[in-house]
Amino acid sequence: MLVNRFDGGVWLLKEVFGAFRARTVARMLQPNSRIATEAGHREARHAALLDAAAQEFNARGIAGASIGRIAKAMGLTRAAVYYYVKDRDDLAAQCYRRSCEITAADLDAAGRVAGAGLAWVLAYIRAALDPDRVPCAVLGELDYFEGRTREAIVRAHESNVAKIRAFIRAGIEDGSVRPCNDEIVAQTLVGTIAWIPLSVDWVEGTDETFRARTVESLVDLIVNGYSKEPDYLFVPPVAIESFFPAPANAFDRRATSAAKIEQLLRTASQLFNRRGIDGTSLDDITAELGATKGALYHYLANKTDLIVRCHRRGSVLYKDFADAAEKFGRNGLESGLIGLYLNVQAQASGLSPLIQLAGSGALPLATRTEIRRRSRVLQKRFEGFGHKGLVDGSSRNVDFDAVAQLGAGAFEWLPKWFRTDEPRVRDDLAREIVDLFVRGLRVR
Repeated sequence: MLVNRFDGGVWLLKEVFGAFRARTVARMLQPNSRIATEAGHREARHAALLDAAAQEFNARGIAGASIGRIAKAMGLTRAAVYYYVKDRDDLAAQCYRRSCEITAADLDAAGRVAGAGLAWVLAYIRAALDPDRVPCAVLGELDYFEGRTREAIVRAHESNVAKIRAFIRAGIEDGSVRPCNDEIVAQTLVGTIAWIPLSVDWVEGTDETFRARTVESLVDLIVNGYSKEPDYLFVPPVAIESFFPAPANAFDRRATSAAKIEQLLRTASQLFNRRGIDGTSLDDITAELGATKGALYHYLANKTDLIVRCHRRGSVLYKDFADAAEKFGRNGLESGLIGLYLNVQAQASGLSPLIQLAGSGALPLATRTEIRRRSRVLQKRFEGFGHKGLVDGSSRNVDFDAVAQLGAGAFEWLPKWFRTDEPRVRDDLAREIVDLFVRGLRVR
């Protein structure tokens, strides 16, 4: 009798919970059910968290980002953030993966636009830089990640670059895009698209319309170029080698010390540009130099001191390039192109003035203020080259303030993908990028 009662109870429990499970599954399958709604809310909150985190990572870099600051910006507790992520590194990886996914979706949508290859390229640019959309995390610190996480993000990013290259090749085949090097043009687009949302944090004095203006300026560049004469042939009047420091006198102690500091700052800048600041340790730098960390601290206080000094070295080089552009340019257009050419060659040759796509907010306030001020001065100089070109008839009438920023995007992404120092290849690279600014992509 007891056994029968027990068996009956088990049967009853099975029936009750089986029915409960069936009702639960049925509710989950109903689009308007409470469970489906809650799942949708969780997904939306997760997406909003990744949007907020992307802005934090873009502003401060991965190592400088704070989960507490992200939570506060969203009106959440830290515990609520940890419902979605394990830690800051997991949050950064999720942001990078989402950035790749959004780019892939934009490219898929662009590929369905009616028209030829050039139309697909322009549709992608407009989607990626939609001013009404929160910018994605810039993939500037891939080397911060390790193992399978890094491999998965790199694969996704490379797949997206391959799609952009395919759009360009399709345009060449259908006659909407002039013959060009699809890899160089695609990577230039990737860098420029990444730079535009970040540029407002680096350049003092930009307004709320700046991002929208740069989108239209980039589209205009891709279609038409900036030269009034599309067949203009650029011949560089100055070589990047003239900006490398002369060998130090081995018997001059002060000169020898300055040469060692230059080598340290150049090597650190090369690694920072390639791997990202958070993806590069002092151990990486000393290993590249073949030095000890003790030798490094003979010249530096800490990593922050190194970063600040790399930025100052970069500012000096950028000014030198602008001075040369003004000196050697025969007209406004040529001055602008000389500056672009030298900046491309500087990254491809190993001179490597520091580039920091993301992370301006993690710098000391005084340094950040100084860099923003210097960046604005440089931008105004290149804007002036454009206005000069309009007066002398060498340049088309464009938004020169926005155009001056696009050049930075063209060369700041270079260390992320360009590895060779073979001079002929460097020249081809620089000429292809300059040609994009001269002629655009549209077949004349």
